[in-house]
Amino acid sequence: MKTLGVVIENTFTTPKTDFKNFYRIPDYLQYVVDINKYGLDLSGITTLTFEVKACHAVKIVMSNSDEGDSSKPMYNIFICGGQNRRSGFQRRNDDSLTPDTEFNVAYDTLDLCSCDEYRPFWVSATNGDLMIGKGLIVGFNVIAEWTDPYPFMVRSIGLFTNQQIIGEWKVQMEGKIIFLFLMS
Repeated sequence: MKTLGVVIENTFTTPKTDFKNFYRIPDYLQYVVDINKYGLDLSGITTLTFEVKACHAVKIVMSNSDEGDSSKPMYNIFICGGQNRRSGFQRRNDDSLTPDTEFNVAYDTLDLCSCDEYRPFWVSATNGDLMIGKGLIVGFNVIAEWTDPYPFMVRSIGLFTNQQIIGEWKVQMEGKIIFLFLMS
């Protein structure tokens, strides 16, 4: 038996949606494209690499729920927010929408996204250490980072573009191919 690693690329489109505030909509997960629903088991995943073509307002939502339950903790990792000027992290503990359940940190990151071409990024949420980077090599070209003092296990990942922006995504997933050699 031999196991080989393989990278599978999946494509997704996030539709035009009016502005949705992560901290003001109890059932926020209803607006994301849940990539778990495409036969991918993402429970426990800690990194995601992707290319996206969108003018701005790119979001990766990592949730503690594998069933779209917005009452569970979740991260809203945003890239090219504020009209392609800021990137960072938002966290909410539940769907109560009270200020004591919210956290936000943002960094200046000018013109990372493009309306006309795919741009490569990666995100990581490992043991509470959250990072965003440019390119497809995790750990390199970090543009934003934050440590969550109360981390949770990521069980699902959703994609979202806000403010009437259509996003075209190419998401890379790692998998395994197992070869079984039978000898007679």
